[in-house]
Amino acid sequence: MITPQFTYDNTGNKVGVFLAIDDWDQLKKIPGVEELSQTDPLVPDWQIELGKKELHNIAEGNTELIEWNVAKKEFKL
Repeated sequence: MITPQFTYDNTGNKVGVFLAIDDWDQLKKIPGVEELSQTDPLVPDWQIELGKKELHNIAEGNTELIEWNVAKKEFKL
């Protein structure tokens, strides 16, 4: 039986999981699982650059900001 341990953010949302080595060894026997662990979880450079540009636009006052509750309604989140 696999027994994961979870980590949580300050609002109680799960943000990470830890597995015992024995559990991981069992999971690796499932086809495709090990390849998933090799996936680079980092944000691509183009997204980082886009974010930097947008932060600069915000700092310069060139971006219209709206309240989160308004955005959730507008984009049906």
